[in-house]
Amino acid sequence: MEARKKDERLRDVTRRMIMDRTARLLVEKGYGTTSLRDIAQACDMKAGSLYYHFEGKDALVEAIMARGVTLVETAVRGALDAQAADEPLARIKTAMAVHLETLHDRSDYGSAHIRCFAHVPPEIRQRLREMRAGYEAIWTELLQEAKSGGAIAQDIDLHTLKFALIGMMNWTLEWRLPSDAAPDEIADRFFCIAFEGVRHG
Repeated sequence: MEARKKDERLRDVTRRMIMDRTARLLVEKGYGTTSLRDIAQACDMKAGSLYYHFEGKDALVEAIMARGVTLVETAVRGALDAQAADEPLARIKTAMAVHLETLHDRSDYGSAHIRCFAHVPPEIRQRLREMRAGYEAIWTELLQEAKSGGAIAQDIDLHTLKFALIGMMNWTLEWRLPSDAAPDEIADRFFCIAFEGVRHG
C-alpha cells in the first residue's frame, strides 16, 4: 500500500513537471509548432514515455489550458469572497487586478490558454468554452451588481463590456508591460479608462 502511494505521488510530480514545461513551450512556440519530440526533450524523457501520463499531445495541451482557466477563476473567486461586502466597483477593480496578476505572475498556464485557444481542435475549444463560461459568469454578476447599484449607466450593454474588459486584460500578454508598472497598476489604469472615462472635464 505504501509503495503504491509512493508511485502515485511520483506520477503526480512527473505529470505536473510535464505540464509545467509544456506550458512554457506553448507560450514560446505556440500549439502548432510544439511537437511531442519538443515536449519530450524539454522534460528529459523519451517521447513514448509521455503516453504513460497523457493520451497524446492534445490531451496534454487541453489539461494545461483547462488549468489556466482554473487558476484564474480560483484566484478571482477567492479575492472576491474576501471582499464580499465591498461596493460593486471596488469588487470589479479587485477582480481586474487579480486576473492580471494571475496571468503575469503565477504560471504559464493562463498564457498558454490564451495564446493557443484559437489553434486547438474544435472539440477541445468547445470543452474549454464550457469551462470558461463559469469564469465569465463571475464578471456577468459583478457588472450586473454595479449596474443595479447605479455605478454603470443603464444604456450600457453588459455583454459587450464584459468581453471588452476580459479582452483588454488578456491582450496584455501580447504587449510588453511598462517596466515601471506592475499588473495591479495596469489594472488601475484599465479601471480608470473603463469606469471613469478618458474625456476631460
